[in-house]
Amino acid sequence: MSKILISNGNIGAATAALLATQHNEVSLLVRKPEISPALKALGVTATIADAAKPETLAKAFEGVDSFFFISPLVENMVELATNLIEAATRAGVKHIVRSSANGADPEAPIAMGKLHGQVERLIKNSGIAYSIIRPASFFQNIYGSIAGIKSQQVFYGSAGEGKNGLVDVEDIAAVAATIIADRAAHNNKTYVLTGPEVLSNYDLADILSTKLGTRISYVDLPAEELGKAYKGYGMDTWTINAILELDKITKLGYVANLSEDVKLVTGKIPGSFEAFVSKNLAAFK
Repeated sequence: MSKILISNGNIGAATAALLATQHNEVSLLVRKPEISPALKALGVTATIADAAKPETLAKAFEGVDSFFFISPLVENMVELATNLIEAATRAGVKHIVRSSANGADPEAPIAMGKLHGQVERLIKNSGIAYSIIRPASFFQNIYGSIAGIKSQQVFYGSAGEGKNGLVDVEDIAAVAATIIADRAAHNNKTYVLTGPEVLSNYDLADILSTKLGTRISYVDLPAEELGKAYKGYGMDTWTINAILELDKITKLGYVANLSEDVKLVTGKIPGSFEAFVSKNLAAFK
């Protein structure tokens, strides 16, 4: 049985659950030992290490065959990735699956695309067989606005009428699990992951309104005003700018692309935002 190490987080946890049900040895890479009872019940374990502390990583990668590598959007993403990739190389990891971002490129005009592109380049130069998935923005990002949706029936952004090929985290996890289970078929390939349609924030508001039976409104704000609001929530300046950059390119139409790669890899059509809301209706009430 091969050992699979997976970065913790929404995508990682969903992928770990899928792989564990297929009787794989799966461990989540975490900084603290807590993992959900549901994952523990499936046999998923915790591997405690910190990417910012390279001395903790050698033990974390012992015996690992496949590493599903997911990064949070942080300013030092490349530094942390370097530590992890070097540890994986030294440990003899055979395959890295990288969750990157739609539009990733070392020369991308926005921080998110640039950092993910630089990490992709590190992986490609590591000598380890790799598979790269580039998801669009997630359906689950709407949960960041759920307090306003519940209390005031409104959510905010600065993307105007720009559309995005939003995708469900569950579909990202299904792609990742499929690749890890049959890595030879996906070695050194890159896949772009989107949902079945491009949607604006106004479209999301309409779908939420229909499903919840009450009017949910999207209010578009100037980027500067939205940034001040984020600052008031305690968000740091670098993260604020990275999020606003994504809104800007969405508004300009740069992420209104669709891909068939979810179906290509899994054989299944990706889920719609409408289906996502129906499945998670209780969370919005």
